[in-house]
Amino acid sequence: MQIQYKWDKRHSKILHEYLSILKDRQIEYFILRNYEGLPEKNESKDVDIIIHPNKYRSAAELFIKVLKENNVPNYYVVQFERAHCWIGLDLSSDFFIHVDLIAGYLNKGFEIFDFHELYKNTIEYHGYTVLSPSYDIVMLLLYKVIGCRELKKKYRDKISERFLQNRLHILKILEKVFDKNMADIICAHLDQSDFEWIIQNARCLSKHSKVNAFKKRPIYTTRNVISFFKEKVYRIAVCPRKIRKMIAVEAPDGTGKTTFIDLLAVKLAECFITDISKVHIYHFRPTLIPNLGELGERAGIMEQDKEFTKPHRGKKTNTVSSLIRIIYYTVDYILGGFVNIRKDVQFDKFTVFDRYAYDFLVDPKRSKINLPFQIRRFFCRIVPQPQITFVLNADPTVVFSRKQELTLNEIKRQMIEFNKLKDIAKGYVKLDANKTPEEITDQALSVIIDYYTNKTNDYIA
Repeated sequence: MQIQYKWDKRHSKILHEYLSILKDRQIEYFILRNYEGLPEKNESKDVDIIIHPNKYRSAAELFIKVLKENNVPNYYVVQFERAHCWIGLDLSSDFFIHVDLIAGYLNKGFEIFDFHELYKNTIEYHGYTVLSPSYDIVMLLLYKVIGCRELKKKYRDKISERFLQNRLHILKILEKVFDKNMADIICAHLDQSDFEWIIQNARCLSKHSKVNAFKKRPIYTTRNVISFFKEKVYRIAVCPRKIRKMIAVEAPDGTGKTTFIDLLAVKLAECFITDISKVHIYHFRPTLIPNLGELGERAGIMEQDKEFTKPHRGKKTNTVSSLIRIIYYTVDYILGGFVNIRKDVQFDKFTVFDRYAYDFLVDPKRSKINLPFQIRRFFCRIVPQPQITFVLNADPTVVFSRKQELTLNEIKRQMIEFNKLKDIAKGYVKLDANKTPEEITDQALSVIIDYYTNKTNDYIA
């Protein structure tokens, strides 16, 4: 699903004020690509601003100040190497702005161009500092094609047009990145607008550019590469709770849970100005390992039960069978948390579970688990814990009228048990599912933004 991003007068005012302050404070910066039309129009979902590496802290504090003065109450920051992605959020007026502040340009520790060389090749555009057309095209080529191995049509057209206008200058710049022979080959393909060749050879070109960068500044590059890998290990291997965005949604069948989660995913993408793929939805568990029924079917031991519309269809299981099941599922939560959730953290995704291990406590019959409460509670405690657990609460008779997969008495019982999760689940939040999906989604968003973002009012000038 394509998320639509809007840019209005408030966005324009914030960006203009911020860039004006940077200029007044003599903080060297320039806008990287997609600057045409700014500040009134923005064809992209964000604005990339390269800041002098030694001035990032000052630039960041000034951005908070501008957000605060424009009544934007919350901000969110995520860092990837030297790129700091800043999101300003005002849920009350449905306003969100995304500005990337980049403290000098690095790619996995390799600095193809240092800030000073790029800054020497800037021009003025409507009073703002932007990268010159030739360097802008080379940076676009390096980042989008060689770095990401993709290129939208609008970028292909832009590169082709500007390459024809500035061929000799672009050739000289490419010779700095690669060597004369490789630069000639790339330009020969650009002459034909042959982007497919560049994409197919992106890995080789990327390696070539990094080798040259290392030769120019070996010690500096080595230090940056080590720093890059330390950050990567921290995000993926250590994966501290503070950089996870893990949410669980619990409710009896028929409460509107699926509708709520689908709408929440869209709203999260809109609020954090990202793609909807950055909201990873899991059903009950990470499923790093298959269902026991599927495993049994593969082994030829049993036929998998796929009658999912009857959650309590299974026969009562014995203690041994139940223990095997809960251990198996717990292993999946732990291993899946180590693998899948870390991947989500690596790419700054929201991890959303449609039902979670808390079902062991509330509805063990669904998972064919027949064990004492304290044992089930023990296993719930040793799996990765969501920071926020939403419990949808609704009138049981209304829920029963929507879906008759459970009896009315069972729905009432589950409602009571889900409400007891407030003593077990961290970040327990009860939502009134009698309201419209839009209303409960807005309530959930308010909780999420309050938990995962910072307050501009906490900033002291």
